[in-house]
Amino acid sequence: MNLITHKTFLLILISFVLLLTVSPLTAQVYKTTDTDGNVVYTDRPPADGSKPIKLAPISVIESPSYPKKPEADKEGEKANELSLRDMRRKYKDFAIVSPQPEESVWHPDEAITVAWSVRYELQPGMQVTITVNGQPYATTTNRIIPIGSLDRGEHIVTAELKDVKNRKIATAKPVAFYVKRPNIHTNRARPGPRG
Repeated sequence: MNLITHKTFLLILISFVLLLTVSPLTAQVYKTTDTDGNVVYTDRPPADGSKPIKLAPISVIESPSYPKKPEADKEGEKANELSLRDMRRKYKDFAIVSPQPEESVWHPDEAITVAWSVRYELQPGMQVTITVNGQPYATTTNRIIPIGSLDRGEHIVTAELKDVKNRKIATAKPVAFYVKRPNIHTNRARPGPRG
């Protein structure tokens, strides 16, 4: 409590000193001419008893005031963002481009690449969900997604594009492809004729 009292006293003291310092700024101004003919302006009354001069009022140019822009209100944001209908029209070409429909993938020792394409860049917050055989695999903005460890047989990959509010914008046509592994029986060399 004592510390607060000292701080308050110091603030009052500093304010008083500043007030005393500012008061000379409102003092009278005198105009005199020295022995060399130079005009001198001073705030001290000269010895010759000259009267203070009247100064023209100080020119004050006020800075223009501009209306403050309201923070991004919800109505303004809605006006800037595309409507759901417009987004669906804009992204209607959303499609899976790899693998190709009915493609056979042989020797899949490495990851199989799933890639999607769309003409326009995604809006902020948009995401693509890749589904393999009915199971969600990845939600991403990457256009190329590696998928590994698929068994032999048919696989179906789908992709869905959603906006920042998780609304469905576009669904790519499902693509069926086949993983084929060599059979040990089909790779054996046939015996040649004896002779």
